[in-house]
Amino acid sequence: MNLVEIRHKLHMMPEIAFREFKTQAYIKELLTDFAIEYEEVAGTGILARWEGGEGPYILFRADMDALPMSEETGCEFSSRNEGFMHACGHDVHMSVLLGLVERVSIYRPPVNILFLFQPAEEAGGGAELCLKPLEKYPIEEVWALHVTDEYPEGTVNTRPGVLFASAYEIDSTFEGRSAHVAFFKQGRDAVEGAMEFLRRIYESDTGEYVLRFGLIEGGRVRNVVPDSCTLYGTIRAVDVSITERVVAEIEKLGKRVADGRELRYLQKVGSRYPQLVVNRGLYKKLCRLVDVNQVEMKYTGEDFAFLALRYPGLMFWLGTGRGEMVGLHNSRFLPSDSVIEKGVDVFWKVITDRTLSL
Repeated sequence: MNLVEIRHKLHMMPEIAFREFKTQAYIKELLTDFAIEYEEVAGTGILARWEGGEGPYILFRADMDALPMSEETGCEFSSRNEGFMHACGHDVHMSVLLGLVERVSIYRPPVNILFLFQPAEEAGGGAELCLKPLEKYPIEEVWALHVTDEYPEGTVNTRPGVLFASAYEIDSTFEGRSAHVAFFKQGRDAVEGAMEFLRRIYESDTGEYVLRFGLIEGGRVRNVVPDSCTLYGTIRAVDVSITERVVAEIEKLGKRVADGRELRYLQKVGSRYPQLVVNRGLYKKLCRLVDVNQVEMKYTGEDFAFLALRYPGLMFWLGTGRGEMVGLHNSRFLPSDSVIEKGVDVFWKVITDRTLSL
């Protein structure tokens, strides 16, 4: 199997959360070629399994979804789905997992393995939806990787304890009353309320958490007082208890601002990802198997945290850096094909280590 060609094909067909239909069909086709049994999970996801003997399972996970952004890499295998792109490396993650499936099908290790191709990591919390179908399997540990150009190509980077932050999506809406701008005092300006709210939040930043709003929508035309304004943001903290506290504090502030301006405040919390905790025992195992660089905790959000909360888990950053860093979720982010085999090799060492311990 040519993993580079597979990666290129996956890169050309980016699909967003819970719409990974072509991606799912392609992966199912490849799994069928390997005579690997599988089932559909979480709508557009796939759970494949290898049963090589008695005992518990090791699970390896790759996320499938892409981002709603236009690609600017200029590569020959750039996105063919206009307005969407694999800008977070999930095409590489899937290719690594398919390479591991191939290796398992060839060498047939005497262990039980699950391969989870998970939808909707970027939005919707696909990992949480996979927990129920996983209950019928005795899973001992779960593994995943994430590419990044922050670290040198081919390096393995992680830490014991909290690796990624708890991450919540939050929508803050102010509702007022529209009026012609010539008679603006007759209206209740929702944008004005939203701006005061935003200013007070940013001025009260203590450094204990990250709270930022990346999208603001308000008003319809330039000469009408806007009767609605919504701020779309995210909260990141080292522990979910802090995140929950901040949600409550934001709601109190929003209502105070709204009451002072005769507005109405509405708050909606979207996806709620817990912090991702790397199991210390698995960290020691990985350090024994490969060279590991211990890194600092990041305010990245990652729904693999749901799996690592249920089972002993480990995720590591797989370095792709070759000089200039553009970062994840960038229209020019394009990891090298060469890191695919490195990812497969690391996961394979985890499997062979289990084989030796039998």
